[in-house]
Amino acid sequence: MITLLATDGVPGLEICREKDTSPQLWERVPHVEGALIVNIGDMLERWTNCLYRSTLHRVISVGKERYSVALFLHPNSDFMVECLESCCSDACPPRFPPIRCSDYIKERLKSTFPENKIE
Repeated sequence: MITLLATDGVPGLEICREKDTSPQLWERVPHVEGALIVNIGDMLERWTNCLYRSTLHRVISVGKERYSVALFLHPNSDFMVECLESCCSDACPPRFPPIRCSDYIKERLKSTFPENKIE
């Protein structure tokens, strides 16, 4: 749902604001001393009916060791992830069916690591 990221100031993190375009335009994420990077995940995009978009991101090597600490936040495994009432209407119906949090995470892991058996 949300990732909080503390970094050490070594560059390398990049984002693509428009993940569905081609070619993708990547931009560096600047380090701000004492700040956390907040990354919206795919689950929050789904929850908000694409009102808040997840950000495609990557880390490129810059020839220095890079350290970061990530905290991943998500609901309890049995929680139903479904479009928030305030994010849909007759003109903008939910784009995704409801799904249990644990099933959603398994689905995402299977698409990321198709060669592994994820139960």
